[in-house]
Amino acid sequence: MPWQAEQIVSLLRQKRHDFVNYLQVISGYIQLHKGDEALSYLKKVLNRTEQLGKIMRLKKSDLAVISLMKIKNAESKGINLEIEVNTIMENLTLKDSVLTLLWETAWDLAITMAGEGNSLRANIDNHDIGYSLKFKANNPVEVLPGEESSLTQLAKQYNVPLNWQPANGELSLFFI
Repeated sequence: MPWQAEQIVSLLRQKRHDFVNYLQVISGYIQLHKGDEALSYLKKVLNRTEQLGKIMRLKKSDLAVISLMKIKNAESKGINLEIEVNTIMENLTLKDSVLTLLWETAWDLAITMAGEGNSLRANIDNHDIGYSLKFKANNPVEVLPGEESSLTQLAKQYNVPLNWQPANGELSLFFI
């Protein structure tokens, strides 16, 4: 999937803005002689940065770019997003175009399920014979009938196991 330079530059601008903001917050805590708060905030920022770094190390760079764009989208909607990445997904056999289509569609549906101002957890994990992309929304909003149909059809067409339980706020795909 070819990415437009403007999309990449937009992501870089956001990350630069976030980084400057992090430094300003830490500086403010230090100026107020609140070392414990500065340290606590720094640990939170480091953890977040580590997880984003793991996303950027995914073997399929398209998956990394899609994820970063969707994270930006979720944050713009006030969604509190927690991310945990435990793999680089180095041995995928699914065709790249199919993989990216499923990946992007899953992120979109998960963000819709989470709803504005709510929390969403995303996990990318390694399993014995594949990888999973899992989402869990703490307070899922009602997803209109048919909003999941694109992902459901794609998963079925390409034999990708899908777990879709909107009432429980759960969505996951399993890739080989």
